[in-house]
Amino acid sequence: MEAKPFVSVIIPTYHDWDRLKLCLNALAQQSYPIDRFEVLVVNNDPEDQLTYVVANGNVRLLEEAKQGSYAARNAAIRVAKGEVFAFTDSDCIPDQDWLCNGVQGLANGNDRIAGRIRIFCANDKPTLAEAYELVFAFNQKSNAENGTSVTANLICHQYCFEKTGLFNCSLLSGGDIEWGYRANDQGFSIFYQENAIVRHPARSSFTDLLKKRRRVAGGAQAIESVKQEKRLLIRGLMPPVHAFKAIMISRQISFWHKLALLPVSYYLKLYSTFSYQGAVNGWLKPTRQ
Repeated sequence: MEAKPFVSVIIPTYHDWDRLKLCLNALAQQSYPIDRFEVLVVNNDPEDQLTYVVANGNVRLLEEAKQGSYAARNAAIRVAKGEVFAFTDSDCIPDQDWLCNGVQGLANGNDRIAGRIRIFCANDKPTLAEAYELVFAFNQKSNAENGTSVTANLICHQYCFEKTGLFNCSLLSGGDIEWGYRANDQGFSIFYQENAIVRHPARSSFTDLLKKRRRVAGGAQAIESVKQEKRLLIRGLMPPVHAFKAIMISRQISFWHKLALLPVSYYLKLYSTFSYQGAVNGWLKPTRQ
């Protein structure tokens, strides 16, 4: 791989223009040479038009009417010019050295890089939901150990998609994890790159946490079939002992948050279990939000 390969940064967006602007501003400040990367923004609702002028000369605006972020990412992949693809989301803020460090990780002999996702809160004192996110959201190190990554921070060679294929656009959630398992089955290596960082806002309300659980449940059945595992209902009803331990040893939240999160984590597990069963049995329809 050449020292400065051309990179295609791929960002789907859906009614999120304000946060996208912060993301684009961060990409304009990248330490990676600006003439060595393009930014492909895919609007997943063509009827909702951008309300401001994008000053960055390396940004292209695309449209994809088919619902779902994976359909939007596929639209960008089809026209991307890069030897390297770097995925993030419109609500993420990439660190200044994100691309440099991610590309260096590939140059070290890796096919894929799962970058670090650093959670930040809206205020100095996190809400209970934000405290939960600080402990549990986006464990990319664990993802990489399992051969996959979320697209909030995934950097990989273009050839990974040539052999593995595109994202499963029938999924509204979990398509990045599912693609990662397929890439892993093809033998493409993945490495957790701690210094390839994007920042992601914590979900600030309990309602937001429940929406995420419902959305993830919609894509879980396809992921489980790829892993060739069956989620037993009885296991889903048991107290989340590992989650309890993670909460109590966390250094990011207060003691009072820890006590409050113990029952919350159990409730969320039960909610996930019944949402998953609803998705499997057709009681609940997949949702993107």
